[in-house]
Amino acid sequence: MSNRIRYLILIAALALTVQSALAAEPTSYYESALGKSNEALMTSLRNIIRSHKQLSYGALWDAFKTTDTDEQGYIIDMYSNCRYRPDQHGGSSSAVGGGFNREHSFPKSWFDDEYPMYTDLFHLYPTDIKVNGQRSNFPFGVCEKGNRLTNGGLYGKGKLGTSSYPGYSGTVFEPDDEYKGDFARTYFYMVTCYKNELPSWPGSPQLNYTANRYKAFSTWTINMFMEWTRMDPVSEKEIKRNDAVYSIQGNRNPFIDHPELAEYIWGDKQGEVWTGTLDPVNPAIISPVTGTVIDMGSTITGTPLEYTINVKGQGLTRGLSLSLQDNEYFYVNKDSFTASEANSGCSFVITFDADQEGTYSDVITISSDEVSTTVTVIATATQQGVTPPPIAQGDSIMEDWEGCKSGGYWNTQVQGHTWKWDFTDAGIWGDNLKHDQLSCRMGKSSNSAITMAEDVEGGTSAIGLWAGAYGSDADVSLRIDYSTDKGASWKALGNVTFTKGSLQHIVLNADVTGSVRFRIVQTAGTRANIDDITLYGRKQPVPKIRGDVNHDGEVNIADVNATLDIILSGSYDESGDVNIDSEVNVADINAIIAIIQESHKAQ
Repeated sequence: MSNRIRYLILIAALALTVQSALAAEPTSYYESALGKSNEALMTSLRNIIRSHKQLSYGALWDAFKTTDTDEQGYIIDMYSNCRYRPDQHGGSSSAVGGGFNREHSFPKSWFDDEYPMYTDLFHLYPTDIKVNGQRSNFPFGVCEKGNRLTNGGLYGKGKLGTSSYPGYSGTVFEPDDEYKGDFARTYFYMVTCYKNELPSWPGSPQLNYTANRYKAFSTWTINMFMEWTRMDPVSEKEIKRNDAVYSIQGNRNPFIDHPELAEYIWGDKQGEVWTGTLDPVNPAIISPVTGTVIDMGSTITGTPLEYTINVKGQGLTRGLSLSLQDNEYFYVNKDSFTASEANSGCSFVITFDADQEGTYSDVITISSDEVSTTVTVIATATQQGVTPPPIAQGDSIMEDWEGCKSGGYWNTQVQGHTWKWDFTDAGIWGDNLKHDQLSCRMGKSSNSAITMAEDVEGGTSAIGLWAGAYGSDADVSLRIDYSTDKGASWKALGNVTFTKGSLQHIVLNADVTGSVRFRIVQTAGTRANIDDITLYGRKQPVPKIRGDVNHDGEVNIADVNATLDIILSGSYDESGDVNIDSEVNVADINAIIAIIQESHKAQ
């Protein structure tokens, strides 16, 4: 072998060694940011990542081959479902599918086409030419009735329309859910890396340095991006891209390495110091919650029934295995997940199939040598035309919304059929996704919630409900919380995801004693229909009877006298507020008399 060949091999080996060394976060990379909070934390991060190699605009084409290609060598396009080779880039196209170009996801007009922002790979992505043009320099946002570009089987992964997100009413471009977290973390990087330059930029409706100073974004954008980064956690794609850009530019996106940093600057941990690697995340399976009982529903004998179960871990370092206690009637499509898959969020499908009618159950165990969770699944097989009986699980009481006021989305207290509720962007509707005449439907905002405004006495062993994604909406995720101190504080009971097309049933074990109330919060998706919320109690929970002021289980003249006593005392007692107008007066006495008269007519 000649010396020249030996020399070339040595140079290639050194290059690979250097690239490998630059493909992961160095141990002490963020050390100078530890112990900081708020703007001091953001400034420390800026000082760590601001110095990096400035690329030429033409160098981006080659860079994309490293940063944005899949295992088959095709471009990963965050704006369309097109499959482009790295050489299929161009300048213009009349339809989706005509090639890709270089997208400044943080539009270049917002920073006046200045360098090094102009070629910073952390916000430049290869995207479909036509969809890139549709997005233009409009801010990212949420548009309920946006326009999505299509061309046969090709389509844009995003839509343009009028903002439906609170706080902004202009035109926005809404990326698909799978990339919302990616773009939020891209923008966190941009306003951090260029923190010193930002005050002099022309800006956009996405930014409001004057009002929010170092936080940079407009208030509605802060709220939205925090929702996005929580809803769409860091993916394997982002991790690989972060490493690839680091090997080219020499800096990293801290909000990919440590996504919790966003909470310390814009979110729920403002004012707290960031401890970074000194604050380890304990390995855990967040979903499904151990002890959860999942009712898959019913099917005809001999007809398979499928149900999707979502799995989400945090801080896992080992893969998960999945096993069934008895797989005679139930089987799954996967028996293992890598730690990366579980941390990013994944799912499996369980199938039930029985030849004989009856109700069957099985226990699923998801575990590794560091974590474990168990879930019970129930399914019923019936003969053609036979309706299965309901599953009894102790004494129960149910909210089914029947007889309630319907229509609209409200932010107010609502009298349900069984309990009073505080609605946040939620309403009662009579659409197809219901069991009887009415069901509750969440609005599209991420803070949609329904909260019990009164306690159930005697505790509860479990809560069950039926839910599903409205219409053609994407899957919805709900978090069920409970409170034992009249709503002063809340504890999460579990997170559940529902698909569209039908109401699906779940039961979460609660095991709560004493007084308790529940809250259901929509954490992902758009609109969720919820019906037949059932509390299973240790003893029979007794609903309040409207007009039963003296709590004797009847409505009669004694309740009129009890209401009169409250009026004469000059104090307010909720029991006497029969017509729910926050006052106790003669109108409530008239309401009780009307209830008595109706009762006599019914007899």
